[in-house]
Amino acid sequence: MIKSFYLRVVNYDRESRKLLEMIGRQVRQDARILDVGCGYGRNMDRLLKGGFQNVTGIDINPEIVEANKARGLKCLGVSELDDGIGKFDLLLMSHVVEHFSPLDLKNFIDGYLEYLVPNGFLVIATPLMSEYFYDDFDHVKPYQPSGIMQVFGANKAQIQYYAKNKLVLRDIWFRTGYHRFGFFRANYVKSAYRKLLQLAVFCSALLFFLSAGFIGKKDGWVGVFQKVSVE
Repeated sequence: MIKSFYLRVVNYDRESRKLLEMIGRQVRQDARILDVGCGYGRNMDRLLKGGFQNVTGIDINPEIVEANKARGLKCLGVSELDDGIGKFDLLLMSHVVEHFSPLDLKNFIDGYLEYLVPNGFLVIATPLMSEYFYDDFDHVKPYQPSGIMQVFGANKAQIQYYAKNKLVLRDIWFRTGYHRFGFFRANYVKSAYRKLLQLAVFCSALLFFLSAGFIGKKDGWVGVFQKVSVE
């Protein structure tokens, strides 16, 4: 029971609920949704349980695609994405964009926007810079909403390149997280202070949990962008 409570506290997740809420404000439950970089379908499961009826995932890893299909999810490999698949009402990119360099990300988003209906929505969930951002080995760069809009917005910022498709930011939510005390020796090697550090992390997480996520620091964001016509 104590372990269960501990895990509930340190894994307290507000983002998943907020993601569903923000998507639900933009599209109907029969909308065609494409979860880009779906992984093992965590967000697909949540969308389906939330009442969305037409959810498709796509992933670059063929083993993940087959695993999702085996448990009844609609999932595509990247080679299966073509004009015959039709267009979607909403694209979801959850914890995907931070794995790309700037030019590659511009091309990646631009490519998928070709499969989005006019006035359709792109939802991006991504972390901000923090002491644990690079704990994920293949994180390349944190992106802020203002940076996305410099490339995909209508205003011509002084940057190296612009996107073919244009977006308008319609909604945004900034995620908060508890302080994790990342750069301490006890996190990496055996130390007499390991349990003390774990207690400090738990106290930080508990304060965050009891405040329903209000006592913490901003470490990510979810943005809703709408595809607009290029004039």
